[in-house]
Amino acid sequence: MMKSISYIIDPDGDVELLLKQPNSHKLVPYAPSAKSEDPMNKSTVARGSLHAKYHVFDDLLTPAEDGKEEDPGLPGPKLCRWLSKALSTTETQSPSEARTPPGDEVHMRVSSRHLTLASRVFRTLMALAIVLDIIHGRHGHVPRVVDLRLKTHIATIVDFYECHEVVKIFSETWYKNISTEFEDEYSRETLLWLSVSWVLPNQEVFDRAAQAILKHMDGRQLSADNLPLHEVLPKIEEKRLELINQIVKKMYDLLDTLPDSDYSCDWHKFGSPTCDSIALSILVRELDRLGSSDRRLVAPFNGYSIMSMIQLVNDIPESIAATTEEYDHYHDVSVCSVRGRMRHVLGDVKAKMSVWTLDLDKNIQGN
Repeated sequence: MMKSISYIIDPDGDVELLLKQPNSHKLVPYAPSAKSEDPMNKSTVARGSLHAKYHVFDDLLTPAEDGKEEDPGLPGPKLCRWLSKALSTTETQSPSEARTPPGDEVHMRVSSRHLTLASRVFRTLMALAIVLDIIHGRHGHVPRVVDLRLKTHIATIVDFYECHEVVKIFSETWYKNISTEFEDEYSRETLLWLSVSWVLPNQEVFDRAAQAILKHMDGRQLSADNLPLHEVLPKIEEKRLELINQIVKKMYDLLDTLPDSDYSCDWHKFGSPTCDSIALSILVRELDRLGSSDRRLVAPFNGYSIMSMIQLVNDIPESIAATTEEYDHYHDVSVCSVRGRMRHVLGDVKAKMSVWTLDLDKNIQGN
């Protein structure tokens, strides 16, 4: 006779787990005889008031086919075998090994929030269930609010099964119902937003995430192997290398042109036609220092982001003009200093960085 057990863990839970053939796996060694000698027969947990609630599962425990009976007073092995079945989806046993009739089942009322917080497996299963409900038109119970982690799992499934169009209407709702604010940095969270907005297209969110990563990516690779970003990250890295190389090339162009420069600036009215020589000596010293450091200015520029490269140029010491009170633009950047001569290229790099994007309508799969 089939037995059906209901076990409520969270009365307000929004998920019901259905376990079929619980206790069918002999995971924990158990000897019903010689209790005094077998350590598995010794209670290892306190038998307080909570112990009684697990007796709801006792009816599912039947004698093994070999005729040996388990001691109903020892819940530890029973519960372990029951849990082993819940966690295993691939192992099967012959009928002679089954511990419970094939029709037995357990219904457990639980909270999806607790499940997804506790286990990445449940987050993936929850995401798959949501996608399948959408595909099958069972929209009534599809959540209208999902957090970033669950949305990332949904996006990964959508990308794998190429079902972008069918979930589009829900993805638009999800964007409206959660905050899409995140730090302007290269971080795991930014990568998650990049992944989500790439698969479930949202151009505004994607642009902010892509530009944040472009600005701050420094050659180190955060773990993103399981995210569907194999098309996006290489393009961001390609742009990073291009813009950093533009800055570095300008620095070396200055190194080549400063010895023969006839550039004249307003500092000359003070009778000091030495700006080129001062700028050249400062630039030579800085490039020599960088060349002997662990982070050399050669592709792929590991250790350098575009923003750190801009800061590196801005940290190059000024010539005497901008640090002298008699200079007309005291405390400003001297136009004939290294920083002043690099100002235009830095402005160009910043402009390109702030508008760089990928057109999701052209790049996204499934549209």
